[in-house]
Amino acid sequence: MKRALQVIVMLAVGGACLWLAFRDVEFEAFRDELQRVDWPIYISGVFLFGLLHLTRSIRWGKLVQAVEPDVRFRSYFSICSVGFFLINVLPFRLGEFVRPYLLFEREGVPFGSGLATVLLERVLDVVALGVLFVGVLLFADIPSTVVTVAGRDYDIVRLGRTTILGALVPFGGAAIALVVLGERGVEIARRVFGRVDPRAGDLAASFLSTFVSTLRSLGEPRHAVKILLWTAVPWTVNVCSMLWMAKAFSFGAGLGFWDGAAILVAVCVALILPAPPGFAGVFELAVTIGVALYGVEAAPAAAFAVCVHAGQFVLLTTLGTIFLVADRISVRRLL
Repeated sequence: MKRALQVIVMLAVGGACLWLAFRDVEFEAFRDELQRVDWPIYISGVFLFGLLHLTRSIRWGKLVQAVEPDVRFRSYFSICSVGFFLINVLPFRLGEFVRPYLLFEREGVPFGSGLATVLLERVLDVVALGVLFVGVLLFADIPSTVVTVAGRDYDIVRLGRTTILGALVPFGGAAIALVVLGERGVEIARRVFGRVDPRAGDLAASFLSTFVSTLRSLGEPRHAVKILLWTAVPWTVNVCSMLWMAKAFSFGAGLGFWDGAAILVAVCVALILPAPPGFAGVFELAVTIGVALYGVEAAPAAAFAVCVHAGQFVLLTTLGTIFLVADRISVRRLL
């Protein structure tokens, strides 16, 4: 019953977002917009998204190598490709657990250490999103930060601030608390979970112990500088990918870097929230809101949203499938 309820809620969220994104879209106008797309420019934007996947895989590889230096590019790129593919097809971002699990199974890195690298990656991404958000407010030429989509008003500044802080404070605060408390925090966790079951207490303590040691090793200056640089690179590529795909549409000719960043921020803020498999509906609504900042009408906004989502989904699905087959990874076993 619980699982069935989760599925119903996810489908309801996705369906509601799709309805909001496409409620005012006329089919003929939508079709005409697709026929006017500059496909070579659009495809080059999808290739830039492929470069984004490569650079963020390298960034995660740097995090992993701070824990286990012997993990090589071929291994962590394969694990990243499978992990991001399953993030896109599993609900509630459950695919986030695939990377630390495969890292443990294939490279012997403790699961807690692998999960620490994923958590730190997400904290860095939220920080980068916050920096991008401030840059958009300072440099993007946005006519209005309040947009109307399907009869509903969205205040992008308020939504962005609330969501970014809502994600950064609990995750970042928990990581800092664990590092500060150290073994004392591990022992507190052992006692709390041990009241439920002694084995649960031992498991929590073992997990958090490896988690704390990993976060401390990642905090060394030589690792921190590399990781910060490799955080800036994929986010820059991400903005360029979004901007270049937008230039394939009629409204994209006059957009600049920070305008592409504004659209990307709107998408990323929405994708922090729980979403159905494939982010169906949520992604489309987020892109529609992002381009509505520039007065783009419903039909071209919807066409752009569908094309961006399709390009990214197909690329991640293709890479994930290739490595699932090449490395003989069983999806059923992962699930």
